[in-house]
Amino acid sequence: MKVAHVRQLFTQLYEENWVKLYVHVFRMLDDRDEARDIVQEIFANLWDRMERLEIEHSYQAYLFRSARNLVINRIASRDVGRRYESYLEHAGPALEVMPDELLREKELALQIEHAIEKLPRKMALIFKKSRYEQRSYREIAEELDISEQTVKKQIYNALTLLRKKIRTIFIFFYH
Repeated sequence: MKVAHVRQLFTQLYEENWVKLYVHVFRMLDDRDEARDIVQEIFANLWDRMERLEIEHSYQAYLFRSARNLVINRIASRDVGRRYESYLEHAGPALEVMPDELLREKELALQIEHAIEKLPRKMALIFKKSRYEQRSYREIAEELDISEQTVKKQIYNALTLLRKKIRTIFIFFYH
């Protein structure tokens, strides 16, 4: 795609979809600032990928799928954050963040990343493409020459395994 065409398409997508995406995300999160941040992140990601992105059917579907994935990730991180805040509340009054707690947080993040790496190779690849690269099931399926149903099943299985592992890791670090 030529640069002028990319800019024109991006501008058109931004103008036509920003408000729709904002309302959609706001309904899910009930937080104006977070909704605004997520929509901006969606368009920043789109801009970064615009020249190499191959969307056959609908840019709007891609944008709403990106919104869904980012909201899921935000809700998941909120859940971990709430558990951590609960831990801090019960750990003692006026608790200062101590170096050992910072070390535990870093270790927790490393353990989560390690849990993703421990997934079966193809499952980890599919999961990373979905969550980190915000690729659609169809895009992943086409790239890896597998069915969309296989992609869905692999992501479901990855999330199931990771939830169990993360619960165990969290209990180990914070109880």
